[in-house]
Amino acid sequence: MPCEPQTLGSVGVFTSMLVENSDTTDPCDVAVFDSSSERYEILSENITYTDVLLGGNGLTGTIDRTGIHTRHGARVVTGQFTLEVGPYELANWLPRIFGNNATSPYETQETFDLLPFDIMLKRDQGTVIYRHCGVRSAVFNAAASVGGSEQVLRLTIEILGFEEHNATYPVAPPDLPSTDRLYWLIGDGQLQLTPSGGSQTEYYFDSFSLRIDNGLTPILRNFLNVTALQSRGREIMFRASTPYTAGSHTALYIDYFKGTGTLSFLSSKSSETPASYSTVITLNDLRSTRRTPNAGGPGEIPLFIDMKAHRSGTNEPISVVNAT
Repeated sequence: MPCEPQTLGSVGVFTSMLVENSDTTDPCDVAVFDSSSERYEILSENITYTDVLLGGNGLTGTIDRTGIHTRHGARVVTGQFTLEVGPYELANWLPRIFGNNATSPYETQETFDLLPFDIMLKRDQGTVIYRHCGVRSAVFNAAASVGGSEQVLRLTIEILGFEEHNATYPVAPPDLPSTDRLYWLIGDGQLQLTPSGGSQTEYYFDSFSLRIDNGLTPILRNFLNVTALQSRGREIMFRASTPYTAGSHTALYIDYFKGTGTLSFLSSKSSETPASYSTVITLNDLRSTRRTPNAGGPGEIPLFIDMKAHRSGTNEPISVVNAT
């Protein structure tokens, strides 16, 4: 008896993501992807082009609905992707996250520039392009462990976009990096906080999360597709877990912390990274929400830092010096 034929579906291991800056000149054509496009090794993605079936809800004298009375409503690209990052990846993504096309030092501006980009996703057997996307939010995070992948600095980017197009993957796609482009580990990190009128103090930390939320909202007007992406206000949040000590008890819990912070990733802490590597994140006008430390068991008691960065005069809430 012959074997039954098998049809194998697409598998995630063959996923490839390319990025190009969007065409912003009327009529705003779909970006062209080729060997010079940006290519990223992503950990996962859940980007979708939502589809809602509308209508057909009226009373028809029968228990069933009538399909010919339905229509497809407005659609929008939403979702996120996660990748491990080091200085090379940050050089491309920091301008898009901050809405500022400057070089290092990268920083936010009072006026947000979307800097739209097109994403090509080859999900093994199917390839599509998500057009005119913007960074809705970006989250950097890492955690201490022995042997665990959570040590690596990860960046999760949430996007909003206009539409999806069927596509063909380039015959000659961009190559993966052929030289060392090492990612940051939490062990490369250093956290320094300076209270207003006080001296700078270094704090050890076991995990951290830095979230830049650009507050993007899709605008449709009287169309069945997105016509613009608009920021409704930006929020920058920094959270970390630090040992609960006599010093942190006073400076970060009893006292309402108000000041500045510097989160640095330095190649000098490791012999594996090139000597020129460094990423220094400066957070301005930090103000804390105090969280009471609790003894959850016999282990070390953590103190959770929960702060937001703000604009102060002409000083931006966040800036990054990134060196490769």
